[in-house]
Amino acid sequence: MATIDYSVGFSVTEIEEILAVHKQELKKTLTAYANDGSSYTKRHIDEIHTVIKACQDALVKLAPERYQRQGRTVAVSHVDSRFRM
Repeated sequence: MATIDYSVGFSVTEIEEILAVHKQELKKTLTAYANDGSSYTKRHIDEIHTVIKACQDALVKLAPERYQRQGRTVAVSHVDSRFRM
């Protein structure tokens, strides 16, 4: 499946609307999958996830001040080399 780039030709408001619609669709489809578990429903869930991910990427690209993903933090420890056993 080709990667969707919603940052071209869509405004932030339009992308938020697409995202909201697909989030609702995902909830309904997950319920249907829990009930029947068909492979068609599973494929549909994967397609919805693809659109949601594309919307999230576009929002980060178009409005980074609002949608920037949190950076990962790294903890650094120090071992005192003067300690001998």
